[in-house]
Amino acid sequence: MNKRSKGKIYEEKAKEYLEKIGVRILDMNYQGAFGEIDIIGYDNTTLVFFEVKYRKNKIFGMPQEAIDRKKMNKIYITAKEFVKKNRLENEPIRFDAIIFLGENIEWIKNIFWGDELGV
Repeated sequence: MNKRSKGKIYEEKAKEYLEKIGVRILDMNYQGAFGEIDIIGYDNTTLVFFEVKYRKNKIFGMPQEAIDRKKMNKIYITAKEFVKKNRLENEPIRFDAIIFLGENIEWIKNIFWGDELGV
């Protein structure tokens, strides 16, 4: 199984997990001019951009460590594009991660804020 198909499986698992706990999913694999956002949804009244990361084990580090500054920049710019395109400028927004370590799932809120990127 390649990385892409494995990624799709875990994005689907993340979506199911989020829906079960009340997140309203708006979009998956949103393609912007500069990148992709795995899942976009509402956690109550907050618009959340989710990055999904999977690691079988900790040998190559924790899943969230793969969300580096370059990745954050792409997510942030793509999120701004989504917000503008959908006229959601007045919505509170957040950047979260759904991480899988083996089959364990964890939701990390505010994986980054956006303003620290200087974009």
